Amino acid sequence: MESNTQTILIVFVALTGVAVLLQACVLLAIFISLRKTAKSVLVVTDDLKATVVPMVHSTRELLERITPQIITVTAGLSELTELLRKETAGVSFSVAEIMGRISRQTQHLDAMLTSGLNSVERAGTLLESAVTLPVRQANGIFAAVKAMIETYRSAAPPRRPPYPDPDQDKFV
Repeated sequence: MESNTQTILIVFVALTGVAVLLQACVLLAIFISLRKTAKSVLVVTDDLKATVVPMVHSTRELLERITPQIITVTAGLSELTELLRKETAGVSFSVAEIMGRISRQTQHLDAMLTSGLNSVERAGTLLESAVTLPVRQANGIFAAVKAMIETYRSAAPPRRPPYPDPDQDKFV
């Protein structure tokens, strides 16, 4: 049995050696592929540096040139905003004052028109009472005179005999 154990032991050692050799080959393949990838990444990085770095420098130069102008424009906009705010406050105050004056003038005009119309109405009422009363009285006088004239002009009404006529039948 001892020989069997030795054989099995040799087989296991051989298999372990083959596995270690296979692992070494896989690690070598991984190393080679990582090296190729690193070289390609290095090439891409160099290309990227070649295009991005000049763009970053030109952007930085552009920002350095534009920054004073941006600051000037910002300050101008700030002043303009403040000026507009002040002018708006002045305009709103002026509008409020004008609206107050218009309101007062409208109330004054309304009071004048109301007073004038009330005076016209009172004058009309006085005129009506001053004219209609004498006109009614004159109409009454004219009607009385007319009635008297018609009474004197008309023929006298036939008179009834004081006694009934005997020739007439009596109503019994």
